[in-house]
Amino acid sequence: MRKTVVIVGAGFSGTVLAVNLLRRGTVQGTDIVLIERSGAMGRGVAYAERDFPYLLNVPAARLSADSREPLQFLHYARSRLPNVDAEDFLPRALYGDYLQEMLRKAERNAPAQIRLLRVFGEVTGILTSGGGAPVSAQFADRAPIAGDAVVLALGIPPAALPEWAEELRGHAAYRQDPWNLPTLTERQSVLIVGNGLTMADVSSAFSRHADRVPTLHTVSRRGLIPKPQTTFRADAVRGSGEALLASTDSVRKLLRECRAMVRQVEQLGGDWREVIAFIRNLAPALWRRLPESERRRFVRHLHIHWDTHRHRLPPLLSARIEALRRSGKLRINAGRIERVTARDHQLQVSWRPRGRDLCATLTVDLVVNATGPNYAIARSADPLLKSLRQAGLVSADPLNLGIRTDRFGVCLDARGQASRHLYYLGPMLRADHLDATAAAEIRDHAEQLAAHLAGEARP
Repeated sequence: MRKTVVIVGAGFSGTVLAVNLLRRGTVQGTDIVLIERSGAMGRGVAYAERDFPYLLNVPAARLSADSREPLQFLHYARSRLPNVDAEDFLPRALYGDYLQEMLRKAERNAPAQIRLLRVFGEVTGILTSGGGAPVSAQFADRAPIAGDAVVLALGIPPAALPEWAEELRGHAAYRQDPWNLPTLTERQSVLIVGNGLTMADVSSAFSRHADRVPTLHTVSRRGLIPKPQTTFRADAVRGSGEALLASTDSVRKLLRECRAMVRQVEQLGGDWREVIAFIRNLAPALWRRLPESERRRFVRHLHIHWDTHRHRLPPLLSARIEALRRSGKLRINAGRIERVTARDHQLQVSWRPRGRDLCATLTVDLVVNATGPNYAIARSADPLLKSLRQAGLVSADPLNLGIRTDRFGVCLDARGQASRHLYYLGPMLRADHLDATAAAEIRDHAEQLAAHLAGEARP
């Protein structure tokens, strides 16, 4: 009998999984059902075609979606833009083109018994009948699609709606979606809530026209912004990481060991980013070894510092941010928003600067939520995630980092039991791996899951 694998989500995660399944022939044959709720397959939110050319934050030579061909994306980019360098940071929409071409090529070259079925629609729930029976993807407006396995490839979750924004729904001066920005003038002002990569994207988009850049304010709890990228050797630091692995009884000891590695590398003329690349590869093993009390300590005190060093800005974008700061057009703040009140067409923001008791007031023409992904599924507004939680099919980790999974992304239910048919693939694997948001990391998980689903499981 034929096997059916249903993939919910056709962004990076779902597309790369489908590509890997298409390459694997099985005796009985496989139907791969790839479901996308909106937009084009192979793009998702990250690589959508937009009016502004948002940049990738990893150079072209390190973005292959196929571990067998490390320079695959670079070669594709050069077929479109002949002068591309290995260290260039290219438009995200081009990466979406690349993923779409990967999918088309894999479909053309797939064995005769492997079929790809594209479906556009929104999955509202997953039905399991127990007793080893298949699972079904449920829709509001069409018949269910049954499968032997369902993979949730839901992509990066959107930002949560802050409490202070509850009464701003529908107000023209508030944007919950940071990719839906109005055109403003140099006489207007914006508050960007968040200081991460999304803040940099929003600031860059508003500064595209040098003669009409609005005044940009930002606020986040600590006021930390991502570090800039440089040209460095990602594989410069080698070894087993024994000293790091031996320090996992204490976050303090682990941090001390990391700093010692950085000092040693920099004394030899290296770059601290080389150490981050080395630690990144060890992150899942380090995370699993840390006691839960130390994990909590890491999330409370160090996670933001890891993120600002780990997820860095392309040089061009970093330079633009610095130029905006020097000109006074961008003002980075640390603090917490207390209240936002509508004042005709503007918004009045009451916020408490970090380390102060008294609130400050700021009146702006636009507030943009750039707080980044909401990985706390207990607070997710996504109808499918809410349905899965209510049915007890998925569960959150104690630190609200994502979805609890077992080997190969098997979902753990509310009782901690591993599902026989439901899998998760994407950035919320960070609940068990700490880092699972980069293309290379998700690519590796996709390859392992595809091998498992095809009966070729590997460690």
